[in-house]
Amino acid sequence: MITISVCMIVKNEEDVLERALKSVQGIADEIIIVDTGSTDSTKDIASSYTNKIYDFEWCDDFSKARNHSFSKATKDYCMWLDADDVILEEDQKEFMKLKETLSLDTSVVMMRYNTHFDNNGKPIFTYYRERLLKRKDQFYWEGFVHEVISPRGKVIYSDIAITHKKLKAANPHRNLMIFKNKLKDGVIFSPREMFYYARELYYHEYYDEAISEFKRFLNTHQGWRENNISACQFLGYCYYQKNDMQQAVSWLLNSLCYDVPRAEVCCDLGQYFYELKCYEQAIFWYATALSCQRNDESGAFISPDCYDYIPYMQLCLCYDAIKDYKTAKFYNDMAGQCKPNDPSYLHNKHYFEKINEK
Repeated sequence: MITISVCMIVKNEEDVLERALKSVQGIADEIIIVDTGSTDSTKDIASSYTNKIYDFEWCDDFSKARNHSFSKATKDYCMWLDADDVILEEDQKEFMKLKETLSLDTSVVMMRYNTHFDNNGKPIFTYYRERLLKRKDQFYWEGFVHEVISPRGKVIYSDIAITHKKLKAANPHRNLMIFKNKLKDGVIFSPREMFYYARELYYHEYYDEAISEFKRFLNTHQGWRENNISACQFLGYCYYQKNDMQQAVSWLLNSLCYDVPRAEVCCDLGQYFYELKCYEQAIFWYATALSCQRNDESGAFISPDCYDYIPYMQLCLCYDAIKDYKTAKFYNDMAGQCKPNDPSYLHNKHYFEKINEK
């Protein structure tokens, strides 16, 4: 059986840390805690689970902190975890099976990262992350924000999921301030850092600056395919916020220069055309979303509902708008097969029952 060092960087996580540590207690052969300046009871909680607690002076660089945590590991594999992550019971069982069967020639195990959920707890935003990394292969984190390790060697994909469960919002300005400080210090951003800087600008509603940065990123022609597609989406969002629907649609269509359509992009296009009351175009794009093949292993951020529930519901609205109630009801029924207790589906079901009575 392989051995695992769970490596965490933490700061003031007394509300969630014990939950995370309990969930890995049966999986971890060693727990490494790197504290970047806690002033609450974080370190006291950690000491109940491990004596390997190390202080690290924060320097606006997540990779340096993560690399420091990996440097303290002694087991076969390093596994990173955030304090507000948890491994659910079913995933813990699958994790133990993996420990018993994983071959030591495996360099990286990619695992699902579920970060957003509907009212029933079903993931609505998920993607794969490098989660288990063979220590002797000497992997290093890169990027001061949105840090990453580039997988190499033998890589396998597992359906085991890490569940991200925030209890409180982090400082919303933290990442943007780090980027701004790095710029002041004359740091030259990599294409990936350009992309994430542009995203932070968008989230803070600096749309013109975000547009400039996303275009600068795309013009490097060095971006990763999924980031290129995502940049086109965000350019669409920026122009949408500026009420320039022509540019919004144009940039979403530009994503097709990088690969076949993603259902997420098709749903965005459908939404824009729906708002323009161009129902035939909206129907085309929502129907296209239904035909898209979901590929979780592409590394993209996946919104599972864009592959079934959302286009079904929106097709219902589109056909209702053109008074094709029979087809509208059909798509609402299809949405109900995805989420039978969804309030919107149930509302529409009642609506169509009343139409049928008339």
